[in-house]
Amino acid sequence: MNAEDSVEAQAAEWVLRMSEGPLSPQEREAFEHWCQLDSCHQAAFERISSVVAQLHSLRSQRAPARAALQLPAKRRFKTRHLLGIGVLLANLGVVLSLSGFRADDLFADMHTSPGEWQSRTLEDGSRITLYGNSAIDLQFDGGQRRIELRRGQVLVDVEHDASRPFVVVTGDGSFTALGTRFVVSRGQGQSELSMLQSAVAVQSADRSQALDVHRGGRAWVQRDAVGRLPDIDPASLEQAWQRHQLVVESMPLAQVLQALGRQRPGHLQFDAAELADLKVSAVLPLDDTERALQLLAEALPIRVQQYTPLWTRIARATPEK
Repeated sequence: MNAEDSVEAQAAEWVLRMSEGPLSPQEREAFEHWCQLDSCHQAAFERISSVVAQLHSLRSQRAPARAALQLPAKRRFKTRHLLGIGVLLANLGVVLSLSGFRADDLFADMHTSPGEWQSRTLEDGSRITLYGNSAIDLQFDGGQRRIELRRGQVLVDVEHDASRPFVVVTGDGSFTALGTRFVVSRGQGQSELSMLQSAVAVQSADRSQALDVHRGGRAWVQRDAVGRLPDIDPASLEQAWQRHQLVVESMPLAQVLQALGRQRPGHLQFDAAELADLKVSAVLPLDDTERALQLLAEALPIRVQQYTPLWTRIARATPEK
């Protein structure tokens, strides 16, 4: 499980996994190891399990959760839904996060859910397109046009106005439009720029480093540094945005799964070390991640296991003997 997941989210995953049936010896060993890492792990697991058990009792569903797999689809959904309610009561924030809800979106001027794209024409005539699972704040006044990218990616098509600079900012730095059309993406500790038309001035957050990037160019920025990335084909990037596609060439599978995981509700679980030698060259649909995972499974030695609508696991396929 990913290290950055909260303890409650990890505990919820184990509860959900055990509802599907007995653990394999390897899974049992992994679960016991996880419990031994910290006493709070076992406590979180017991707390969520207790709430789920109480809900099953209230609904007179005393049979093991695995028996639900033999029921019609509608009743299976009810049992899994009940399990989800238990996790919700144990830790509301975890479940809302798994479903794609983010509390900070309530304060964003514009935001999108995983797999959702949204476009808007601003009051100055500029047009922006927000990538799936992204959020921005807008600050337009008589002296400036400013977009703060909270998370995700934004494509900007700037309307010329010499009296009001157009700037996109992140926690890593700023991107001042010297021309028209570009993409800014915000990641962990680093933001990136891809130029589609004209130029942008990139500056680190501490203002110690800066550079200009022109059509087809790319750059990264951190709080105290900037640098260039390999060039792109602007037409291909435009097409990928229009079609909501992820276009990759020899990208590590773990990075591809991270990108897909941001465009789907719930948790996409995988062991990056186990998949480290697998590379992907493909065009994948970001607004149909189930299809994207299917395409990966057809091309690579991996298995896609969906335990619940909010929990999917990717594992290395076992070679046939």
